[in-house]
Formats: sequence, structure tokens, C-alpha cells
Amino acid sequence: MGSRFRPYLTFWGVALVALLSDIWTKLLVVRHLPFNTYFPDVEGAGPIQVWSRLWIVHVGNKGAAWGLGSDHDVRPFLVFLALVVLGFVWRWRRPLLRELHGGQFAFGLFVGGTLGNVRDRVCGDHVVDFIDVHLPYYRFPAFNVADACICVGVLLYLLMSYRQDAERRAALLSHAGDGPPPSP
Repeated sequence: MGSRFRPYLTFWGVALVALLSDIWTKLLVVRHLPFNTYFPDVEGAGPIQVWSRLWIVHVGNKGAAWGLGSDHDVRPFLVFLALVVLGFVWRWRRPLLRELHGGQFAFGLFVGGTLGNVRDRVCGDHVVDFIDVHLPYYRFPAFNVADACICVGVLLYLLMSYRQDAERRAALLSHAGDGPPPSP
């Protein structure tokens, strides 16, 4: 493997695992559950109840997160937006991936998940959602492995960035002397 790609092995590995996991789980759902199995009263096609608060369903989302824009065909816009964001990640990969410890893992999750949902939008008319979480007094909108990878990747990146920023501030204060900076 070329020396240009070696520094990004974690990034590419995590992105590939995230993408393949998303594709594989969606294929299982499409193959084994009829479409629109969201409510338990559907005859012969109810969801699979893993635990009381976790069900496997088969629904489609034509919109963005939580079905936003699903009344209109927003697929071209969402694919374009995803590709622009992926372009920015690629353009700024050095500071994003190499300077932040764990950044390759976080962005690998984000990129793999984004590509999984882009694949659904390009190859079909909706994104396949199947993970259905029931919180007390709230039924969370169904999502998929790609959505989970995107959210976890972004959350990890934000937490790592905050931690690194806090460490930098502490290092600056420790080198600045004992007291606070002088007031003007």
C-alpha cells in the first residue's frame, strides 16, 4: 500500500466496516421483513421485538433525519449535501484526522455511515430504517446502522475536540505563570 494512504488506514478500515455493516444489516431486513412493519397489529408482518424497548422494523425514509422533507423528493439535494460534506472532510483531512487523537476512528464512522445512506438514496427511493427504540413515553424514530455511525462519529469527534481543547488551555495556563493574565 502506498505511503500516502498508510496514515489513514484506521480511517479507511473503520469507514469500510461501517459501510459494509450498514449494507449487510439492511439487506437482512429487506430480505426477512416485509416493508412497513412498524406496528405490531399488522397481520403476519409485525416487527421483531428484541427487548421490550428495542424492536426490529422495516420502514423507509425518503427525507432527511426524522423524516424531514419526506413529502418532497429531496434525495438529489441530500446526496449533493452528503457529497459536499464528504468533500470537506477529504479536503481538511490532515488537521481533522491526524492532529486529533482518535479522529480517524470518528471520521471513519461518519464517512462510512454517510456513504451507506447515500447508497440507499442513489440505488433506491428511500433509506431503509429498522432499529426502533422505545423510550419511556416516547417512541424514537426508526434509524439504521449508518445513522448510528454518523451520530456516534460526530459525538466522538466533538468530545475528543473538547477534551483536546481543554488540554491545550490547561497547558497554556500552566506555562503562563501562577496567576491569571494581567488585566489591561
